[in-house]
Amino acid sequence: MQPKRIKYYLLGLFITGMILFIVLQFNSAKNIRKLISGNEQLLQELNVKNEMQKLQTNMAKTDSKVRGAVISRDTLHITGIEADIAVIRADLKEINKMVKNDSTDKLLTQLNYLVDEKNNFNMLVLDTFYSTGKMAAEKMINNQRGKRLGEAITGILHQLDTTRQTEVNRTANLIDTSGQKAQSWGSVLVLFACLTSLLAFLYITSRIHKQEQLIEALDESRQQEKKLAAVKDQFLANMSHEIRTPMNAVMGFTHLLQAQPLNERSQEYVSAIAGAGRNLLEIINDILDISKIESGMMRIEATSFSLHGILHALYTMFRPKAEEKHLQLTVTIDDQVPDLLYGDGMRLTQVLVNLTSNAIKFTSEGAVDIHVACIKAAGNIVRIVFTVRDTGIGIEPAKLDSIFDRFNQAEASTTRKYGGTGLGLTIVKQLIELQDGTITVESKPGAGSTFKVELPYTPGEFLPENGEGSYAEHDPLPLHPDVWLLVAEDNRMNQNLLRHLLTSWQLQYKVVNNGKEALQAIEKQHFDLVLMDIQMPEMDGYTAVQKIRHELHSNIPVIAMTAHAMAGERDKCLQMGMSEYISKPIQEDDLYRLIQLYTGKSATQTLPAYQHYTSENGTPHLIRMQYLQDLSKGNKAFEKNMLEQFISQLPEDLSLLKNAITSNDVAAIRATAHNLKTTVSFTGLEIHLYPILEQLEHIDENNYNAAAVTELFNTLKQLCLQAIQEAIDIIL
Repeated sequence: MQPKRIKYYLLGLFITGMILFIVLQFNSAKNIRKLISGNEQLLQELNVKNEMQKLQTNMAKTDSKVRGAVISRDTLHITGIEADIAVIRADLKEINKMVKNDSTDKLLTQLNYLVDEKNNFNMLVLDTFYSTGKMAAEKMINNQRGKRLGEAITGILHQLDTTRQTEVNRTANLIDTSGQKAQSWGSVLVLFACLTSLLAFLYITSRIHKQEQLIEALDESRQQEKKLAAVKDQFLANMSHEIRTPMNAVMGFTHLLQAQPLNERSQEYVSAIAGAGRNLLEIINDILDISKIESGMMRIEATSFSLHGILHALYTMFRPKAEEKHLQLTVTIDDQVPDLLYGDGMRLTQVLVNLTSNAIKFTSEGAVDIHVACIKAAGNIVRIVFTVRDTGIGIEPAKLDSIFDRFNQAEASTTRKYGGTGLGLTIVKQLIELQDGTITVESKPGAGSTFKVELPYTPGEFLPENGEGSYAEHDPLPLHPDVWLLVAEDNRMNQNLLRHLLTSWQLQYKVVNNGKEALQAIEKQHFDLVLMDIQMPEMDGYTAVQKIRHELHSNIPVIAMTAHAMAGERDKCLQMGMSEYISKPIQEDDLYRLIQLYTGKSATQTLPAYQHYTSENGTPHLIRMQYLQDLSKGNKAFEKNMLEQFISQLPEDLSLLKNAITSNDVAAIRATAHNLKTTVSFTGLEIHLYPILEQLEHIDENNYNAAAVTELFNTLKQLCLQAIQEAIDIIL
């Protein structure tokens, strides 16, 4: 049955049920009203009967008083006779009002006449008694006229009572009939209500059952969707790894070839290889960015950045390409636009690079203009408008709405003629929306295109130009030759590339093929740094670094080298115990700086390096000050203040966690463990405490093991107490 027809059937049943309910209620109410009316009539008849009895009693009482006064010549009996006569008349008047109708009209007339005659007779007897004497009064009493009047009144009252009794019987029958009908209709109404309730209950339970089935199907669908998403992510991760691993070697050896003396043709070939490699990496990055955004793993990380610096870098990047096509590239900024902004500068750069690249790509002659303006918003929010205008091929108006769709370009021939995946504008639009911004486009075929991007920012903080811990890209930092590195890498080409790089930097190193060999090497020899691939045979990088931290109890810096460039990979590496993360293809400048940073051995200057504190008994300290020192920029008072807060906050969090464990409050355990991660993060305790806190944060309420949780807490407590003591020692 179709859903629309079901709705109509349900509506019809509802209306029919309501009509039936109204009819039942109407009939039931009608009979109840009859029952009430009959009861009122019956009460009225009883009142009439009572009034006639009172009339008869009062008249007999008056006769008795008159006779007593005459016979005994006692005038005390006469007292109140007039009042009694007034009462009799009032009773008669009340009877007239209560029983007056067509059938009793004649009887009432006779009754009124006889009662008046009876009252007049009594008054006449009294008057005779007073004026003539006892004998005359007795004579009047004995002539039987008063007696006949009394008997006549009694007869009339009896007739009235007989007439009213018939009405009483009719009313009683009406009451019985109405009561039975009311009871019957009430029973039908109750039965109907019960039946309706039962049907409604059955219908609701059936709908609930269907809803539960739908929920189960939806849950199953979601689980399937999650599995498919995991399969997709794993596929993209594997694709990224499988492509980036050989590309690492291709790009690395291409860079080495470019540094060698080559003839003109060979240099051309090598440049072509390098360009093709960069293009391939751009395509891979576009696909991975789309995957990150769709999976909700793309994070907007706000920091202070220089807008002029980003635009200068953008101009420097695209000027050679514009000059190559004889295009005029201009970047202009309104005076009121602030330089320092707080937001995601990296994503802004990605947006502008994509739009500028497209503008230059699709423009054969003319100019590409980038203009930046400012719109004031509420509070301290400023909305920056970026306008990228070109004089290129333009876009048909009918196709403007579809250019932001994935794998879609304005013309089918665009991909063949200009290249690209058709993902660039899709990524741009989604990145802008992630930052609560908007993008619009205006274009005409042959007249160029204008893209306007509006993004909200807040004023940024001062950025040091060359402060402690900052590095200029053009200023290489020489390494000390006494650095020993351990390289765990199973790919031979990558091994050769790393051998060449490390040898050219005059570093000592040892290469192993998997995590198991890396553990054996660390047990036998001291190393300053480990370069650890993630995906290796026998023992992968994750397992190896956990054994390094928990079994060997070593704080040696470990840098993850992985071709997995998916969202969350860096966080996973750091959570597992890695010190840093670098993706393949490895950029030699990035690797060089990481080695310089984490070995802390510079031939020319001291860097904020990975610090190894040791206690008096020679055991390695847990606290790492690197992150805090990077934040402080040499401000020792700031570092001391943060450590003092750490010393006071950590025991409080531990106490809350202990109370939650004691009361078996799983929700509180999870929440407190999550908060503890924040408390310990800036002191470098992630390596030691995060694995424990992660287990506490994700304990299963259905499989709660109190003993295991208590054991985890005891381990955590010992580490935290050691960390607190270390913080106190650092402050002192």
